[in-house]
Amino acid sequence: MDYNKILIRYGELTLKGENKKDFIRQLHNNLSWYIEKSEIKTEYDRAFVDYSQKNLDCLKYIFGISSYSPVYETETSLINIENIVKEIISKKQFDSFAINARRHNKNFSMTSSELNMYFGGIVLKQMPDKQVKLKNPDLTIYIEIRDQRSFVFCDYFDGLGGMPVLSSGKCIHLISGGIDSPVAANLLQKRGLKIVFLNFITPPQTDEKTIAKIDEIVNILKKYQGNAMLYQINYSKVMEYIGLISNQKYKITLMRRSFYRIANLIAKKENIKAISNGENLAQVASQTLESIYTISEVCDLPIFRPLISFDKNETIAIAKKINTLDVSIVRACETCELFAPKNPVTKPNRQEAYKLEEEELPLIKEFENECIENAIIKKYSI
Repeated sequence: MDYNKILIRYGELTLKGENKKDFIRQLHNNLSWYIEKSEIKTEYDRAFVDYSQKNLDCLKYIFGISSYSPVYETETSLINIENIVKEIISKKQFDSFAINARRHNKNFSMTSSELNMYFGGIVLKQMPDKQVKLKNPDLTIYIEIRDQRSFVFCDYFDGLGGMPVLSSGKCIHLISGGIDSPVAANLLQKRGLKIVFLNFITPPQTDEKTIAKIDEIVNILKKYQGNAMLYQINYSKVMEYIGLISNQKYKITLMRRSFYRIANLIAKKENIKAISNGENLAQVASQTLESIYTISEVCDLPIFRPLISFDKNETIAIAKKINTLDVSIVRACETCELFAPKNPVTKPNRQEAYKLEEEELPLIKEFENECIENAIIKKYSI
């Protein structure tokens, strides 16, 4: 006897009010990125997909799922459930066990407590040397009694939780080859945002190895949202232009203001309502409160910084979990590192930044528009 379904629990989605059906519909759509639609069934409090190892494996990438279990599905009758319980215990190695039954169908003849006692007796009759243990048993047999069908299973797998990707809309995310920005993107995916990636390269300094590194990171992150799009901007001309300013300490500040002007324009082009990044507070010169204040001025869209309060060890732990760390730590020619002066300003002044742009960089917005027009747009699919 083999599993025939995978039971999926919603978790946070169950807390939603009248719009809960919209989140469930989005989760159904997201499941269909990986699984044939004919194999998916979504209900008010559960979803079900046909059992296969492939389907089981793909669920670990889908946000909006609290947990899931491979289950035996059967018609709701004591004899059918009893046969499955006997089959399970004949295949499992255990000394102690517990029965955890839930009667969703209130018209069923036995209560949850009575079901626990009944099937506990079945196990003890078959294997009298086994011990009932309600806390931390070797084996727990779960039984869900529903209207027409019932489910028996032994295993719970944790899902990613969060909200289904796209239930919160889209966000344009500044992605680099470092540790932080991929982690920030994944945290935003967890809150239901689909990420459109934006990356800046500066050929010939940016080599093929650096570009391949970004591709590898986006290919990892796309697994959590079905597909992905990357705007890759050749920033060499703008970087050289900013490099001409008289106050070299402001180079990074003006570069990042430029990044966000470009992100703001692309977001509006794609009908995206937010920008995001992997910035942390007080980690580097461009991440002081004064720098964030000065740089953010150029955007009229909200900027999300999910790592704002994280320390590096917390970020690294997530990077390991989502498998981006090994890629991120490979040395590459990052635009910011190539461009950074020896002593960048840590408390930039908005008026000074604006003055430098107006008086010394009158063509910067024209060059930025040219960057967008010549952007390489890459699409990644499962």
